[in-house]
Amino acid sequence: MKIWSLLSALLLAGVFLAAGQSLAGDNGAESIILNGGTMGSITFPHGRHQAVVVDCMACHELFPEESHVIDKLKSEGKIKKQTVMNMCKKCHKDMADKGQKSGPTLCKDCHKK
Repeated sequence: MKIWSLLSALLLAGVFLAAGQSLAGDNGAESIILNGGTMGSITFPHGRHQAVVVDCMACHELFPEESHVIDKLKSEGKIKKQTVMNMCKKCHKDMADKGQKSGPTLCKDCHKK
């Protein structure tokens, strides 16, 4: 009987732990305004990307999850100013080449003054 009580307690603890992590999990903002330099700001639809991109590390390997990290990396000389743009455009172009719905590749479609 003690073994069943112990197993039940462990199972219940696991359920509460999983629920707590699910509720505490932060997927970031639905959209993020990026500094697009002289061309104008960029509204990055983070939520839309989360629904499409399966592996978050495709972006977050280069960009840690923190506010204004892209501006910080640029100012520290760790990335060049067009690194982000080139990464986005390549992904969008690759998806379009596969016949999949993809994001913009023209300057004016991302940069808004």
